[in-house]
Amino acid sequence: MPKSILLALLLSSVSLVYASEQATTPAPLEEQSTDTKGKKRILDLVRKGVVVIDVKTYANVDANERVSWAGSGFIVDRDKGIIATNKHVAGDMTVSTYSVKFSDGSSAEAKHIPFATLGDYAFLKVDPEKLPKTSIALEFSKKPISVNDTIYSMGNSARDEFSTFKGTVYSIYENLGPYGEQSFSFSGLTVGGASGSPIFDENGKVVGIVYGGKFVSGSGLPAGYLQDALVALKADKIPEIYTTGAVPGYGSLSDYEKAEILPKDAIVTYKEKFPDAHNKIAVIQGTVKGTKASEIINIGDVLWSINGTLVGPNLYEFEKQVNAAQGKEITLGIYRNGKLLDIKITPTDLPETPYKKFVSFADVTWFGGNEYVKYLFGENKPGVFIMGMGQTSPFKSLTKGEIFSHPFFPSSRLFMIQELDGKKVSTLEDLQKIIPELDKKKTFTVRFVDYQGSIGLGSFSSMDRQERMAIITYEGKFDSPKLYTFNDKTLEWDSKEIE
Repeated sequence: MPKSILLALLLSSVSLVYASEQATTPAPLEEQSTDTKGKKRILDLVRKGVVVIDVKTYANVDANERVSWAGSGFIVDRDKGIIATNKHVAGDMTVSTYSVKFSDGSSAEAKHIPFATLGDYAFLKVDPEKLPKTSIALEFSKKPISVNDTIYSMGNSARDEFSTFKGTVYSIYENLGPYGEQSFSFSGLTVGGASGSPIFDENGKVVGIVYGGKFVSGSGLPAGYLQDALVALKADKIPEIYTTGAVPGYGSLSDYEKAEILPKDAIVTYKEKFPDAHNKIAVIQGTVKGTKASEIINIGDVLWSINGTLVGPNLYEFEKQVNAAQGKEITLGIYRNGKLLDIKITPTDLPETPYKKFVSFADVTWFGGNEYVKYLFGENKPGVFIMGMGQTSPFKSLTKGEIFSHPFFPSSRLFMIQELDGKKVSTLEDLQKIIPELDKKKTFTVRFVDYQGSIGLGSFSSMDRQERMAIITYEGKFDSPKLYTFNDKTLEWDSKEIE
């Protein structure tokens, strides 16, 4: 999913492993006689695992202009050269190249390891031989993060390389993104470029990864998301992510009590079992259209248990149990109108690598149906879609007059292209066959469905999802249509001109 979809707008335990056998694990800060020296030593060591990431994009679904941006990351496996970062830093639906800079000032080429996930995390890979000898892999804390914990983060905030801030965790049950992942909030300066920074405790152990912020506070994904995916990556496998089709979020326990959606005895049980829930309870905030969940689960249902185990406010643990089922049927306990219902459902796995092919044409990056379209717009049908248009794209006329956009989603609107010049477009292969004819004709019709609609000056487009028609004038001599395909062996994009 594109970087801006997942919160780019808002920024956008063991011991440390040494590269050298002579290194020793430092004592916790609180155990060291001189706090300032102990803190400096921890930061010096963490710095050896942090990287600065520079991204160059050659095809971008969100905005087709060739752009670049910077972010942060950290080494999580030195032997395999694996670096953790955010999905929106890696550029989920883009054709990009990556350069990572290490603490000693040296740089190396990195490659994206693509796999389907609904969380805002991703991994890059560098040749282990290119890692500086001083580099270390940061390791993860075994201690769950708690409110009022002191944390630190180091990264590329505001392009200030390896800058560090100190903060305090003030909430551990948050849901910042649209897909139901759990996050925690902390005080501390976070600005653009901080995404992908490790969040670590006073012992230098990673407890999460920065993925959002609003200057005086930040949001982090718990480290567990990264650790689970790393189990597969360390075994040279692609992580398998499963979903029920139900998207969890948080509701107010007291509101559900007042509305009598939860009976009194359930309220008592919940408060006894989860005294630190801070009035949060897991509820269903959405379902994916076309899935079994959309037929048998209602939005607003309380997500009470999975296979008899209470869910509580921990959405990460819920996702972990869904993944652990490995596609076998599970039983969800759902409270609805004061009654506890047992709902049986079989999780399905997300496709291994959902974004392997793009077509660049008329300053637009074209893509096929995927999880983004499915989850955010409820469109399960296969098709060809466009979203961001470059400034010179003739398809820019489809968004004429738009002045409003949703703050949590890209300003680009989603369109399904159904016909070009009277010819059906159902796949990217169809598009490739039609492009040479469009290049000759220059002016042609396009039939499309607008998924988001708009309100603008002298322009209005409703969200009725009815087919519309527009006339496009294409200046082919200024564009070189290309087909981009991802090479699983080299982890690189291959490009081929469409003639």
